[in-house]
This record gives sequence, C-alpha cells and structure tokens, in this order.
Amino acid sequence: MSCLIHVRSIAACLLGVLAAGGCLSRDLAPLNPCTISNVNERISVTNIDEVDVLFMVDNSNSMAEEQDSLSDQFPRLVRVLTSGDRNGDGLQDFQPARSLHIGVISSDMGTGGFRVPTCNESNFGDDGRLRDWGRRRSDCPAMPRTGRYETFLDYTPDINPDDAARDVTCIAAMGTGGCGFEQQLEAVLKAITPASSPLRFAMGTTGHADGANAGFLRPDSVLALILVTDEEDCSFADPELGNPNSTVYPGDLNLRCFSYPHAAYPISRYVDGYLAARANVPDLLVYAAITGVPVDLVDSRDEVDEPSDMDRILADPRMIEVIDPAMPTRLTPSCNVPGRGIAFPPRRIVQVAKELMLRGAGTVVQSICQADYGPALDLIIEKIADALGGACLPRDLNPDATGRVPCDVIEVLPMTGDFTRCEQLPGREAIGIDDETGRALCRVIQRVPVGGTPPTEPGWYYDTFTPERAMNCGEDGQRIAYTEGARPPTGAEVRLECLQPAQAGGGVFIDVGSPCEGRAGCSAGEIVSGGRMCVRNLTCNSATNELVVGCSVDADCEAEGLRGFRCDTSGPTGFCVNPTC
Repeated sequence: MSCLIHVRSIAACLLGVLAAGGCLSRDLAPLNPCTISNVNERISVTNIDEVDVLFMVDNSNSMAEEQDSLSDQFPRLVRVLTSGDRNGDGLQDFQPARSLHIGVISSDMGTGGFRVPTCNESNFGDDGRLRDWGRRRSDCPAMPRTGRYETFLDYTPDINPDDAARDVTCIAAMGTGGCGFEQQLEAVLKAITPASSPLRFAMGTTGHADGANAGFLRPDSVLALILVTDEEDCSFADPELGNPNSTVYPGDLNLRCFSYPHAAYPISRYVDGYLAARANVPDLLVYAAITGVPVDLVDSRDEVDEPSDMDRILADPRMIEVIDPAMPTRLTPSCNVPGRGIAFPPRRIVQVAKELMLRGAGTVVQSICQADYGPALDLIIEKIADALGGACLPRDLNPDATGRVPCDVIEVLPMTGDFTRCEQLPGREAIGIDDETGRALCRVIQRVPVGGTPPTEPGWYYDTFTPERAMNCGEDGQRIAYTEGARPPTGAEVRLECLQPAQAGGGVFIDVGSPCEGRAGCSAGEIVSGGRMCVRNLTCNSATNELVVGCSVDADCEAEGLRGFRCDTSGPTGFCVNPTC
C-alpha cells in the first residue's frame, strides 16, 4: 500500500538545474517558442495524519433543537474520520486521521462590559475558551467527580470511537442561556490565535491557542472550523455597540449590528486570521458553516463549489437583511422550517466562506433549517478527507520512455526530532542545507512502477493507476505517492519541482513538446484525438515521449519556423530542440 503526500507548494525548475541539485525558490519567465508548464504555480507537500476539529455552537435562546441534532452526529463523525470508511462498508475510502482532536466553543463573547439581558458575563462571555461543561442529556454519563469534562476529545486508535465522542456530545448540548450578541467569527479567531500574534481582542486581551486552549491545535494538522448558528455574526470592534444606553449607536439592541455594520470588524480579519492558524497554507484549513441559508440554495452536493455559488447565495432575496414588517424588532427570517425554528441571513459568515474559497481553503455552507445534519456532516467529512489525501496533481505529467517523469521531490527535514539527516531515511540523497531555515535538504529517489504495480524500493513514484489514486483524485487524476516504508517524517516539508515542456499556444493544438500519446507522429493540418490540430510535421522521440521535428542541419529547424532551435544529431535520427528548454 502506498502512502500519500499532501501537496502544499510546487516550484517549476529547468530539468538541467534539477539534475544539478534543484532550485527551491527561483521563478522562471515563460520561454518562446516553448513554455514551462506550472511556472509560478506553487504546491506544497507534507505528511498529514492529524485533524483538529473546532465546533463553534451558538448558545443563544433559539438553539436547543439544533444543538441536539448536531450532538447526534458526533459519534459518526469520529468513526468516519478515524477509520476512513465513509459509508460503513468496512472498506477504507480515504486516508484516516491517526489522531483527532474535537473541541467546542460558544458564540458568547460578552458585550464589551455593558450589562445586557441574556449576557451573564458582560466582559468576555465564554471568551473562545474550549468548554468542559454542558447541558445534561439523558444519554450523558454522570459528570466527572471534578464537575468538568476534558476540554477536548483526544482520540488515538486505542480508544473506542463511541466512548471518545460521548463527552464532547454532552458538551455540545450546552444549553441556550448564552448572550444574544453572537460573535461567532470572533470566538473562533480567539480560540485558535496564539498570544504571540499581533491580533488583539476585547479589552486588549490575546488569543487562547497557547494558553487556555493549549494542546488542542497542533502545528501540522488539518484544522476544521465548523460554525453552527441560526444568527448573523455580530463580532464588533467598538464595545460601545453593546451599550444599551449608547448615544453613538442608539436604537433597539436586537438590531444594533444590522443598523451599524461599520462597527463590526472587517471580514478580512477572519479570513487572514484563520489562514494564519495554518501558516497561510489553505490546503490545511476547512471552514464550514451550518447556518441560516435557505435549504434549497445548498441542497445539492454540486451546487456550492465555486465562489460564484457563494455570490448566488448572497444575492438571493431571502438572504438580504431587511426589518421584518410583522415584527419590527427583528429581521425577516431567511429560512423557517416547522418544528425546527427560524434562522436569519448569515451574510458575513457566507462572505468569509467565499473569501477563504478564493484563497484555496476547503469550504462548506449548509442550512441549519434541516431536521438531519447528517448530509451536512458528510460534506464536511469529504472536505477533511480531501485535505488528508491531497496529493493530487493539477495536470498530467509526461513520463519518458523509461517511465520517469521530469520532477524532483525535495524534503526539508525537521530541525529537531528523530529524523534530521537524510541518511537516517530510506530512499533519500543528501543535497545540502536549506538557505532559509538551515535544515537538511534531501532528494527523494524516484522509482518507476512496472506493469501497473507500485514499486517496492524506497522512494516516490508517479501514480496514475492505483485504486487509492482514483478514490482521492478521480478516475482520470494523478498524484505523487511514497512507497511503503518511505513516508516522510512528521514535521518535514516536501517540495515538488517539475519541468514539463509544452509548445506555446497549446490547448487545441499539437506541436513540439506535446506528448506522443501512442502515435508515431502527425502531419501539418491533421486533426487528431480530441479534435486537436497538428500544426506541423512531427515525429515521436521515443526517448522523451515527446513530438519533435526531424532535421539534418540547423537550417531545417529554421525552415519549420522554429527560430533559435538547433538540430540535435547526437542520436540515430536528428531532431530540432530548443537549447533553452
């Protein structure tokens, strides 16, 4: 069984430079008449087997049923993420998490120090701290003798998933006595921000990631932020907004955030802050909202996959904030389901989802106006699974006649720990020290599959054929995979550096540098597979699996319009090459 690597950055390098030791930071300008595909596209790779899931659960007065529906899903969430089995058939559908943390916070962040009905702690509320208490349910065990549960579920394979989920299930059923000034986005940000961050919160306080919530968030985990709320976010920058007697923000407290949107923090605070918690690596972040979006806007698995889908949701008339003419002290609900209750337009929460999607994070938006949150959790699990098994490549590579692809896998080893030198790991070659970090650089040896079977020697290989590849990347997908026993150590950064020559113009044309695709060549003007046109007389160079122009002297290349190309006559048959490529 092969081991996936998780893609985080790709730097394109000239093949000759790769052979000489790699270029880990150099950017290349396009070359004409050939280009280097994937130039300036950066993907990164690391060994991911930890998942940290933070639930932000609204604990205002309208959320009792929603909390129970969510709590019912926790045992299944733990089972699926730790087994990799989505449908319960006993087969692994994705690389499971070997370690899982689940914590719960509330939306109550106080009111800036002002006394407000329903806000028992006016200064900070629950303050983004992981909860270790909850509302008693009939299926909850007796409270521990200390009167508290653990602050987060810490699952490892030797623990029964149902037992592990039980306590956090009871914590999530937290009751409905929380502050009506819900600050969902701010609560999440404070929970995952370290004290060393320049971000400041109410009354100049710092984040809790390395303080009250220490131990929950690991440095190299997939982080899933899941917001469950029936209200719009009211994370306000000016504490005066919470003053019932304010002359700066007069009017009904229930409508303060709607009436004075400029008093709220900008959306960018949360987009930047959430990404910073994953070192600005969006592949490692999943942001999900089960919130007041009309059910019909998100009831298809395929309908909320693009930023334009978020725009469609925000443009729906039901998502526009207007005062309810039948009840002027509130907004018009965005969804209302009998027996489930009502919810209001969560515009800021959806806008954060859109901006994070644009930045490359995994995002899910689902409706809280559903009786069963199972389908919503399925979509969230799918996004987490994508992050765990994210070694899929954005395009095909072109293996040469030996089956090798023109790529290097370069590892930057941890500074401390059990594996800090290349010779400690199988299938590696030492190539120097990283200039930026002072850490050891290793080139992982490329191995070639034979007959659709993964290689056994330690190293990495280009995978276009395994069931795991199809499961994670699609039937036509491709990925980089490690051989058994050669997986990178936790804490290593892995960089994929590739050269893929392709003729400028590409797309609907076949020209110099295009893959042979099993043909001996093609003639100028010929229409070949996929309706593409061959732009000149080409023949296949079997050594590189690329189409070339035959020649005897340099002038033959010039005659074909390949200015600057040279005739390479070192082999049995001459062909035109661009010396720069």
